[in-house]
Amino acid sequence: MIETSSSLILIQVICILCFAGTIAWTVMVIPMRVAPSASWRFALANFCVLLGMLLYTQRTHEPSYLHWLVADNIILVGFCFLRWGAQRLYHLKSSHQFDITLVLVSIGSMLLAKPQNSSSAYLMIILSLAAAVCFFMLAKDHYVAFKKNFTAFATYWLVIPILIIGIMFLARACILILYPEKVATYAAFNTEESVPILWVYIVLILLVNILIIGNTINRLVVKIMTLANKDTLTGLWNRNALQSKLALEHARWLRDKVSYSVILIDLDHFKQINDVHGHTAGDEVLKIAAKQLNSITREIDYLCRYGGEEFVLILPLTSEQKALCVAKKLQLALAKVNFEWQGTPIAIEASIGFSTINESLPAEALLQLADKAMYEAKASGRNCIKSANPALNDKF
Repeated sequence: MIETSSSLILIQVICILCFAGTIAWTVMVIPMRVAPSASWRFALANFCVLLGMLLYTQRTHEPSYLHWLVADNIILVGFCFLRWGAQRLYHLKSSHQFDITLVLVSIGSMLLAKPQNSSSAYLMIILSLAAAVCFFMLAKDHYVAFKKNFTAFATYWLVIPILIIGIMFLARACILILYPEKVATYAAFNTEESVPILWVYIVLILLVNILIIGNTINRLVVKIMTLANKDTLTGLWNRNALQSKLALEHARWLRDKVSYSVILIDLDHFKQINDVHGHTAGDEVLKIAAKQLNSITREIDYLCRYGGEEFVLILPLTSEQKALCVAKKLQLALAKVNFEWQGTPIAIEASIGFSTINESLPAEALLQLADKAMYEAKASGRNCIKSANPALNDKF
């Protein structure tokens, strides 16, 4: 049992914080529906730590598997839920098998000692090592997630606090291995010497919840921004996103003189498809065409649905001749589609126009020239390619 009023008060504070965290994350699930699959795991993480701490308060000098082994490993399971929540939040590969194995190894190791005060140093070493592994892996998960959307500097600063928590658990294990007599300070929670470590627990609980709340909000903002810039039918970037990307590539051109090109693709006879087969068939044609076009692009390219049956492809680091090669690949990819609607085959063809940046062109004019070249392709019989450079058109 708790022997000092200071320790009791701090343990009560820890329990209140964990209870508040459990309620807060539950509210995120019901009724707010903010990242529900991740939020309920964060709620369980707080609840497990709360339950573990409540079991801690019931420890006596008598051996008890419930108040020692079960309490320790419930907290470890809470750390695992924290990791699983982060993985769900960032759509990372699940680590359930690894984490469950870690908990089982912890339980097996703790069973080697009798659960009582005389074994507290050993038991805390096992828990601390397992917790350190869990937080190191959690830091790795956040690094993998953050490096996709943030600069290296921002990524490291967001990951470092989680890494520090893992280092603190590892340091406690090392101290107890070297100085087991300091168990009253670093492992027990019922003595005056344990007050500093209880304050560390309070800070850790606050820090972890602040981090995951911040990360959840950040993920929500990124999702909203992505949805605002995505076409709901095809999943491609929309016209709004196109303008931003075009401005970015043009700024790079002005700074580094790195050539880029724009291709405009307009599906032929699309109105006829809608009139004869219906708009549902037209939507399917758009989705299939988008998938085929996207299969040709590089990772650095930027494919957008420009409007209606028109698509725009921005090609960084691409000269006029290379843009022509890409346009031919796009045309060939669409020609290979075997699409049938209610037993009727529908050919997917496109008129394509492209233009490449030069010294005299602003970004808006480049897109206009590609659009003009596309209409020239329409006027030339459709299902063909035209360049904004007339000299190049003479060669094909």
